[in-house]
Amino acid sequence: MAEVQQSSGGEKKGHQKKMQIRVDFTPMVDMNMLLITFFMLCTTMIKSQTLTIALPSNEKVDNVENMSQASADDAVTIIIDAKRKKGSFDVDSVNGRVVNEVYYFFGKPGGDAGMFGPGGTVLSENNNLQKSELLSDEVNSAGIHTARGIRKIIQDRNKDVLAEINKLKEKYQNGGFGNLETKDGREKAQEEYNKAASEVRKNENLKKPVIIIKSTPQASFAGLVSTLDEMQINSISKYQIDNMTRVDSVMLIDFQNRHHND
Repeated sequence: MAEVQQSSGGEKKGHQKKMQIRVDFTPMVDMNMLLITFFMLCTTMIKSQTLTIALPSNEKVDNVENMSQASADDAVTIIIDAKRKKGSFDVDSVNGRVVNEVYYFFGKPGGDAGMFGPGGTVLSENNNLQKSELLSDEVNSAGIHTARGIRKIIQDRNKDVLAEINKLKEKYQNGGFGNLETKDGREKAQEEYNKAASEVRKNENLKKPVIIIKSTPQASFAGLVSTLDEMQINSISKYQIDNMTRVDSVMLIDFQNRHHND
């Protein structure tokens, strides 16, 4: 790849002979192409990790303003908040400097009477906001997981759908959707199960909640993601992320002021 060229013309006697080194990089082009091809074929491309959120479609909706409305019997509003100590921005655990808090209420904020009285006074007695633990299970001495906190609240409101989903899971485990002994059979069974589960979640004859998820400016992103995970875990078909309203903030502040020692 390199060669030495000696210059002998026009030099005086006794002078040191000068060598000119010429490097030929032509073979390196082939080597680089081989290396690039090798890494392209052997490298696993990194897939971008994104959060998939299934939101209601706006197809066949005559009144767009009513898209976010739900009946009082079905509506469940979850508000995510967090307590933060000064200088904490990235810790999200009970033992750390950021503690997630979850609040919820059923139906309308403040009930049918509302949260505001004459002159805009806050009616604390109408505050139907409640506090819950954040998304967890409890394991008893027999090793059985029991839902607690906000998960139990969601499951209680969606018990009809979950009962049908559990029947499908039992059918799947017993081979009712296909042979689970082979790879092709498992893939086919999984496909059939997913199709049947989707039909259950879409069944309008089953009572199911409509969950509205809101978060305060203090809430952590991890708390919001964990709440969205609960929608998938508990087969919630109708949910949405919405902004905090004035009445939501009033309810939260009123509740925290009355329970600041809890």
